Amino acid sequence: MNPVYLLTLLLISISNFSVAEKNTPNYYKDIRPIIEKKCLGCHSSKGISFSFEDPEQAYLYHTAINSAVQQKRMPPWLAETGHQIYKDDISLSQLQLKKFKQWAEAGYPKGEKPAKKAGIKLKQHNVINSFKADLSLKSSQQAYLPKQEQKDDYRCFIVDWPESKDKFVTGFKAIPGNTKIVHHIVLFATRPEVTNMFKELESEEEGIGYQCFGGAVPDRLGDDETRRSFEIKYPGGVKKLSQNNYWLAHWAPGMDGYHFPKNTGVPVKKGSALILQVHYYSAFAPGKKDPGSQLSFTLADSVKKPAIHYPLTKNYWFNSKKNQSMVINPGQQKTYEVKASLKGIANYTAWITETQMENVNALEIHSANVHMHAFGASGRTSLVYGNDDTETLLSIPRWDIDWQRDFTLAEPKRFDKNRFKQIQLSVDCTFKNHSDEIVYGGYGSDDEMCFNFSYVALELTTENANKQVKSTEK
Repeated sequence: MNPVYLLTLLLISISNFSVAEKNTPNYYKDIRPIIEKKCLGCHSSKGISFSFEDPEQAYLYHTAINSAVQQKRMPPWLAETGHQIYKDDISLSQLQLKKFKQWAEAGYPKGEKPAKKAGIKLKQHNVINSFKADLSLKSSQQAYLPKQEQKDDYRCFIVDWPESKDKFVTGFKAIPGNTKIVHHIVLFATRPEVTNMFKELESEEEGIGYQCFGGAVPDRLGDDETRRSFEIKYPGGVKKLSQNNYWLAHWAPGMDGYHFPKNTGVPVKKGSALILQVHYYSAFAPGKKDPGSQLSFTLADSVKKPAIHYPLTKNYWFNSKKNQSMVINPGQQKTYEVKASLKGIANYTAWITETQMENVNALEIHSANVHMHAFGASGRTSLVYGNDDTETLLSIPRWDIDWQRDFTLAEPKRFDKNRFKQIQLSVDCTFKNHSDEIVYGGYGSDDEMCFNFSYVALELTTENANKQVKSTEK
């Protein structure tokens, strides 16, 4: 064979090999930047999970990291793509997923460590520094030891609201007392008329706080005898408790101080109380206590757009053992759905925020958050229009109770008042009963729920909005 031809083939082969080698992703050049951007909010010394801040130490987990990424378990972003654009999306793009796959196929090449690397500045640290609180509270003066005999423990703690005037909460930051055992927290506000009822129930339960898997209402009210006794003392009391507390704010792994959408705020009246629901996962740190969370708020005397987190569900599902309204038999997969008109949502928001409906010009929907328990399989929140067309706000095809959060729309959905009757907000939840027992709707840990929480705001008429001389801007 012609020597010149052989040399040409050799040079082409070497060239192709060099190009392939150059294009193969390696840890330091391609993977590490993704980890720093998408993972360190949780995987850090300040986060909820083991730290990846040391790049050399993190590389030792290369197989586990790639497996979690390819299975889409990490980052824990449950929203299905292709429906809406969300703020603070931590999911990986198709290109990033492809890089992880190619990196694994190439045998996890490490690449060259940069000669100099500036200290990592986590995004959440910058948020902390920029969050200037108007009010800070401690959730408890005593340390709490989660129940050691069960994997999950949901505990509620009542915190007095100290403000002497009605206020609007416009931002929130939580610092959990022990991130080794605190999985997530939800903060509810009570209306003044039920504050003492909640405190009475808390005082009757052993230890500090009370068990509250389903929300702010104590779990033990799901017991027939306890509920009957409470209703004798307070006729309609359970309904009053359920209707007069509302979701104020929340914290989940990777989150820190955040501000509500511009010019909006959630009201808290003087005489109210805060109820902090904490999900403990003590398996990570047996025997460890939680000294209490630090809760910080930005406040305003008034806002242009009063808002709430609207709870969409069917209340009679919570009494399913009696009324059989939500029943999932062993081995059964079943879907439940609930809808509410925008008119009903606007009326409820106006009631909580004490806004006159004649002053409302439009409704804004800023977020969606499907909520189920351990038997949840998938869920979807949608807008249903008058012509039966639907628009998906949030689809979670693979529910995971361990990763619950708000999915905030990059641009809110705005609807004029004259369309309220024509449009509905819908949530459907699919459950799969993998146990040997019947699962009912209810408040308990072994019961189920189907909720959507959406942050909704009322746009007031121009005349009334102009009266709100103080805005949420700081």
